[in-house]
Amino acid sequence: MAALILLPPVAGGSPFVAVRGQQFIDPEGRQILMHGASVINKSRADNYQPRLTEEDFAQMHAWGWNCIRLGILWDGLEPRIGEFDEEYLKKLDKLIAQAKAHDIYVFLDMHQDLYSYKYSDGAPEWATLVDDQLHPAATGAVWDDAYLTSPAIQRAFDNFWGNKACSDGIGVQDHFAAAWKKVAERYRNEPAVIGYDLFNEPNIGSGNLQAMESILSAAAQAISEKDAPAAALTPADVLIQWMTAEGRSKLMRRLKEMDLYNRILDAGGPIYSTFERTQMMPMFQRVRDAVRIVDSNHSIFLETSMSANMGIPTGVAPVVDAAGNPDALQVFAPHAYDIVVDTGDLALASDERLELIYRRHAETGKKMNMPVLIGEWGAFGGGSPEILPTARFNVAMIEKFLLNETYWDYSGNLKQGACFEVFQRPIPARVNGLLMRYKTDFATGRFTCTWKEDPEVKAPTKIYLPKRVFTSRDAVQINPLGEGFALEPVSGDAGNVYVVVAALGQAVERTLTVN
Repeated sequence: MAALILLPPVAGGSPFVAVRGQQFIDPEGRQILMHGASVINKSRADNYQPRLTEEDFAQMHAWGWNCIRLGILWDGLEPRIGEFDEEYLKKLDKLIAQAKAHDIYVFLDMHQDLYSYKYSDGAPEWATLVDDQLHPAATGAVWDDAYLTSPAIQRAFDNFWGNKACSDGIGVQDHFAAAWKKVAERYRNEPAVIGYDLFNEPNIGSGNLQAMESILSAAAQAISEKDAPAAALTPADVLIQWMTAEGRSKLMRRLKEMDLYNRILDAGGPIYSTFERTQMMPMFQRVRDAVRIVDSNHSIFLETSMSANMGIPTGVAPVVDAAGNPDALQVFAPHAYDIVVDTGDLALASDERLELIYRRHAETGKKMNMPVLIGEWGAFGGGSPEILPTARFNVAMIEKFLLNETYWDYSGNLKQGACFEVFQRPIPARVNGLLMRYKTDFATGRFTCTWKEDPEVKAPTKIYLPKRVFTSRDAVQINPLGEGFALEPVSGDAGNVYVVVAALGQAVERTLTVN
């Protein structure tokens, strides 16, 4: 039996969620497994305010969620240069207060898609520096093809990474860091906030063209070699296929061959990882330094370039303090998406590709010794029955690698879809000691969870069981039993419970089983 890894108690009785190695730790010294969804409104007409009610938060709580990734938009926060919208912030205050009232943690996500509200959502117009480059009317078969086809979006990102001066002479990236400082100053004393997700899916800008050239060349060569003499593809042939719905569908089927898929990832990897090391990480460091001037209580969430969503190795590294030591509060927050996401072919998802993505994220988190929280995964839309096997496989990977996660995204129709079972599933929410493994068998309803207790922690372990899994007290077995367990009903939806397992006060491995 492996030795128990003891987690140091949170210093000074702090009310804030801490980070110890790869775990989130609550104020009572227990490991927290974060579980929930992204909550974002990208509509400028709504001033980017999620349309959430008390009933929504009560529903999340009833489903066993303990965390949301709450989107904020730079255009809503600072619509005019140097002027922050107090009404926007007050509405954000209200959402955080509602989450807190329902025992739900929040981390704030500075969201963007295609850089700016001018093209989708994100930066205000004054921070969208395109140097007269144009945005085409037609950008491709899927929304994010615009990263490849829009010179305006590419130039906006290039100027952001280059910290080009805005109209007031201050660099656009400096303004971005100042915006985060404003947010951090407001929430520095709020325990319901656990951290700041600095930038949604950072994009390489014009570097996409070089990366795509390498990827297309590798794809054309690999397919031609395997299919010769029947095929002699050029990079242009592959690009033409990828930029149409029918052609992309054929390529996605072909890329279930993992030798082909890995050659493509390897071709793009050096370009994207170099960008992350040389441009993205300095931006993260700049923002971290601005935040730490006013806030030492909350974690810095580090995303990857969106290239790593599909499994390309990342160049993300820890941000550091003034002495060059890793910041004590930081989280690795990548996204995990198969290449079928946002297409009409969600049912073509590949378990092998998904396993590669999750494994690489877990390995990176372990290397950096920080918690891994998958900030986005799924994107199953209406959650039709043919997607259910993929949804279950995503959960199997999340459980296998003991990952924290927030699904993309919260919407009112989650409960109606065939995939609802993966959103309301058993979760070891707060664990006395170290979570070792857990597994949900959706076909049989069986659930198992094993942890090693920390004798220094007195608080009980709390495991959420939905009524679909919890049929009776007799179905729950704990070994060793110790002083037993209590059942805590979950408000909002009768039948869901927390199993509250009293601490043993010993460094012992314990297992809960539900049959």
